[in-house]
Amino acid sequence: MKYLSILLVLCIILCSCSVYTFSGHGIAGIKTISIEPFDNQTAEFGIRDKLTDELINELLSNRTLTVANQASADAILRGKIVSITDLPLTFDENEDVKESQITIIVEVVLAKPGKSEPLWQGKLVGEGAYPYETGSMEEREEGIDKAVERLVQDLINRLTSDW
Repeated sequence: MKYLSILLVLCIILCSCSVYTFSGHGIAGIKTISIEPFDNQTAEFGIRDKLTDELINELLSNRTLTVANQASADAILRGKIVSITDLPLTFDENEDVKESQITIIVEVVLAKPGKSEPLWQGKLVGEGAYPYETGSMEEREEGIDKAVERLVQDLINRLTSDW
């Protein structure tokens, strides 16, 4: 009888642990989302499409939320890119720039269709450091890609976790 009790307790513990997860469940009632193209209030060409496309692609691969059109979505995400800065980050002994950092700031609003009160709104910052060797556009693009990736991950985390 003693062994049966121990076995029962172990089964309960193991079963309860197997259903626990660290992934969020998202905002209550939101299963489908429409992503509007981000407004670009900067002079950075192509950043709007890069950020919007990366967010949609990540949502499609993440599968926590289903991407839908506005007419059938539970929520609509709107955003605007408000600033992009590119500043030196590290220097060598000759005070030449060795590494730079792109910082992208976006403002986002998540709302239910037809409702004026947002479910969530906030300002997000994505940063991407990149080696500054020649000052080429390719180097800078690496920093932009990293900053966009961090923004998208932060946005996905906020959209899919409720804690």
